[in-house]
Amino acid sequence: MATLTMQPIDPALAAQEGSRGNNLAEDGGDLGDIDVGWVFLGKSDIVPADLAAAAAVGGGLRLRSSSAVPTWARRVLGGVVYMVVPFYNRVRNVEEETVGYVETAVEVVEHIAEVTEKLAANVADQLPKDGSLQQAAEELEFIADIVDKDAEKVEAIAKKIDNFSDKIDAEVEPVIEELEKELNQ
Repeated sequence: MATLTMQPIDPALAAQEGSRGNNLAEDGGDLGDIDVGWVFLGKSDIVPADLAAAAAVGGGLRLRSSSAVPTWARRVLGGVVYMVVPFYNRVRNVEEETVGYVETAVEVVEHIAEVTEKLAANVADQLPKDGSLQQAAEELEFIADIVDKDAEKVEAIAKKIDNFSDKIDAEVEPVIEELEKELNQ
């Protein structure tokens, strides 16, 4: 990145021009509200005036900030991190609660289906063969078996979601910690 080194505005000269009412730069811009302690270099580099003067005297040294990320970008990133991290944590808590509720509900449905299946099998065995009640009991047993299998599928999906969430956490948490550590410096 090419940088432009400007001589710092002399406070005494700025005060003299301010008292005369002539605060216009060479291009016609008003210099009256410029902080004389800072100089703009390039598009986003703002450095103390004495450092800019030292660079100008030292043969146009390139000035670099200590970080590769400009201050404004660090502040924007910091704002995003401090808004997104609590939101992410809240979403993770809701997801964990929801998965817990789903797993509990699936276990209840699975248990009811197993009990219903056993009960229907016992009732079907006690009823006379080829009767309409025995057919109804066998159908109930068949339906309970299907519900039990579907509940097991839902439980497997809930476990996959939980495992996938854990993988996401394993990837995201180090990034969040690194950003928070960098922003705290």
